[in-house]
Amino acid sequence: MKTRIHAIAGTIGFLTILLFWTSTVLSELFGSHATVAAVKSAILMGMFVLIPSMAIVGGSGFSLASGRNEALVSAKKKRMPIIGANGLLVLVPMAFFLESRAAAGQFDATFYSLQVIELLAGATNLVLMGLNMRDGIRLSGKAAPTTQVTLTSSETIATGTMAFHLTKPAGFQHQAGQWIRLTIAGTAADDGKASSRILSIVSAPDEPQITVATRLSDSAFKRSLSTLPDGAELTVAGPSGTFTLHEDASRPAVFIAGGIGITPFMSMLRDVTATKAPHKIALFYSNRAPAAAPFLRELEELQKANSNIQLIATMTDLDAHDGWVGETSKIDQDMLRRHLGELDAPIYYCVGPAGMVTATQKMLSAAGVAEQDIRVESFTGY
Repeated sequence: MKTRIHAIAGTIGFLTILLFWTSTVLSELFGSHATVAAVKSAILMGMFVLIPSMAIVGGSGFSLASGRNEALVSAKKKRMPIIGANGLLVLVPMAFFLESRAAAGQFDATFYSLQVIELLAGATNLVLMGLNMRDGIRLSGKAAPTTQVTLTSSETIATGTMAFHLTKPAGFQHQAGQWIRLTIAGTAADDGKASSRILSIVSAPDEPQITVATRLSDSAFKRSLSTLPDGAELTVAGPSGTFTLHEDASRPAVFIAGGIGITPFMSMLRDVTATKAPHKIALFYSNRAPAAAPFLRELEELQKANSNIQLIATMTDLDAHDGWVGETSKIDQDMLRRHLGELDAPIYYCVGPAGMVTATQKMLSAAGVAEQDIRVESFTGY
């Protein structure tokens, strides 16, 4: 939802500035002074649309970018202050000043000099906002090349959770931790959403098939996906994303996962085990109960096979018959310190529901972990 609000507000802001800019140029070139004054008055009124939309873009943009270190995200974050400063320090004051002079009929050298400055600032914002919109589309994976795949099998891997195994197209190469956009042709979007979803790749890069997993829900997409027969054709876009393991093996990694947020970590853990990578990784994995924990048994086997992997699983809503022996509290500073000792050495990766991710970011920041050492992805329960 936050991504959609950000995109809508950004589009409104871009189109509003574009309308201001083109109407200004056309009125100056072809209109009378009365027309210019009318345009300036309309632009001033339009600020009641532009200012809120830009505030929403800025707030949602920085919220979405929190904990993300991709090059495209960093580029967007660098442009946003320039766009904001241009708007607050140039476009808004100029709108008031030029409207007042136009209303008074003061079309002098000062008016036209400031008009040029306003047009240059507007053009700058249009270019920067256009680049941000382009990068936003790239980050969404909607611009990624697509290819056809076949569903070879599916299975239930935990309560309310299924895994789906797909053929791997020729030339398909991904990094552990990346995701694809999966589309089911002809899905009835009765939930108001598109017939495609972003799903993290569970399989390691060297595996002969693509595996994804998702928690089931009543969405049209998931209903269709869960009932697809073996041999069904689907469309895959990607791979995309840069939520991947850091290269410097001298720094340990701490994975913090909630529920189905384990999926990108499965790819990473399978990959470091297959390639014998030297990274030391501690996985903190939170679920309600063992039966609801996807890939729990495989994770236990990976820990046995790879001495660099440490699994700390915690179950927070146990029944008497679960028979769980292990952690039972939420992942917090105390749990991290008991298993890790000092908290400033690792690089942290967190995936899970948006609320959990936000709480984890705050918890790590309060523990003194540097912002650049916290990398996150939110699963919004689509």
